[in-house]
Amino acid sequence: MGKTPTVEDTQRELLRRIRTEGVVAAYEASLSICRDQKAPAPARATASMTIFRAAGMFDRKDGDKPAEPHEMTADQLNAEIKRLEERQSQPAEDDDTDIFG
Repeated sequence: MGKTPTVEDTQRELLRRIRTEGVVAAYEASLSICRDQKAPAPARATASMTIFRAAGMFDRKDGDKPAEPHEMTADQLNAEIKRLEERQSQPAEDDDTDIFG
């Protein structure tokens, strides 16, 4: 007879199955809901958001959005202040467009 699996062995095997079989099943279920024209709109939206999130489509990339001042280091704050001061000291471009284009 074989050795009785420990709790740790069972947990490890369960996590392995979740990360392999479970992920595939979850993806297929979400994709199926997205493709089902009769599925309620909130279910389709949730399923599509799940797929986008899993694909990393909503991950914030550096440079996508400038950091807020409270998120900056002292060096970053000083660099931003310098950048804004330089921009402010430059003469305004003389064009005929207003804020509405």
